[in-house]
Parts: sequence; C-alpha cells; structure tokens
Amino acid sequence: MSLRDDYENKLIIDIDDTCVDTLTAFVKWLSAHGRLKNVAGNKITNREHLGQWLNVPEELADLWMKEFCEQSWQWGALYPCLGAEKVLTAFADAGWYIVGYSKSSPDMHRATLRRANLELLFPNVFNELYVVNRQANLYPMLKEHEESVCVTATESTARASAEAGHATYVINQPWNHHFSDISVRKFHHWNEIKQVLLK
Repeated sequence: MSLRDDYENKLIIDIDDTCVDTLTAFVKWLSAHGRLKNVAGNKITNREHLGQWLNVPEELADLWMKEFCEQSWQWGALYPCLGAEKVLTAFADAGWYIVGYSKSSPDMHRATLRRANLELLFPNVFNELYVVNRQANLYPMLKEHEESVCVTATESTARASAEAGHATYVINQPWNHHFSDISVRKFHHWNEIKQVLLK
C-alpha cells in the first residue's frame, strides 16, 4: 500500500554510495580476499566500471562486484555515508516521502537484507525500497514517479533521473568529480542538500 498521495514532497535516492558506503565495504571485502594487489596509486574514475581502478579486466571486476553484492554478508552490513543518518531522518520528519533504489541484486533475499540494513541505519525513513539488478536501466523506473528530487552519486543514474524530469542532485565522490551536466546540481554532502530543500 502506497501513501504517496499524502506527501507533497518526494525524495528518490540511489542508495549505494549516496546514503550507504558500499564502495568502502567492497574494498574491505576485496582486501580480505587478497584482491587489491594491483591497486596502489590508482584512482577510481568510474563507479560502475572498476576494472581500471583494480587493474584487472573489466569482466573480472564485475564478477567480484557481483559476488560481493549477491553472496557476501558484508553487503548487508554497510555503514552510512557522512551526514546521511541525521539528514534523511530530518527529511522523513518533515513529511517527505522517501523512495530508495539499490542496483545490486535481483534476489528477494538480498532485498530483505538491504531493507534490514537500512532500517537499522535509518529507522522508518524509507517508504519504498527497490533492489534491482546491477545492470538495470533506472530510467523506466524513475519515469514512473511524478516530479521529485533524485539524489545519486553515479553519472548514469543522474542522467536517467534528469531525462525522467526530476530535479537531480549528485553528491560529490572521487569518481564523479569531473561530471558536468546542465540538468544536474552537485553537492559536497547531505547537509548542503538539507540547506536547499529544508528551509
């Protein structure tokens, strides 16, 4: 049952590396498996294609990310991104309807694990949660929502959100530092977004 008609404001969040620190957990998991031997000095230039950063073929990097998302317990025990806990609670308290998307796994058990992780970090904040395949095109899903504010850290989701007609905010991360789009507004952290939207 959706209560979206009762909400004037809607916030759509691309969860990974926007409100939960997925990449740091992935790095720790890779380290525990001895898979970071070739990384020294490399910079992450693309969050969705990590082969160059890991100095391995893209197919292998994708396989490792798939294994992390679909099989590891660490994926379900992520920490929040800086400032996300307090700010998202403030949005919920202000009556915003909050929808989360996680491009990670099509498996229902993993979706349940992600929901549990989010409820632990952000109790009663997310009204809806969608856990989808990592290669999913979010545009059709985002297009189903009326005009909203969408927050992400990836270029592909930012473009999809802007094309779907949403006010699109990108939280700065090392891999999106050079990303520029006239339809997208960039922020350093959640508190800046709060200052704009919760006046």
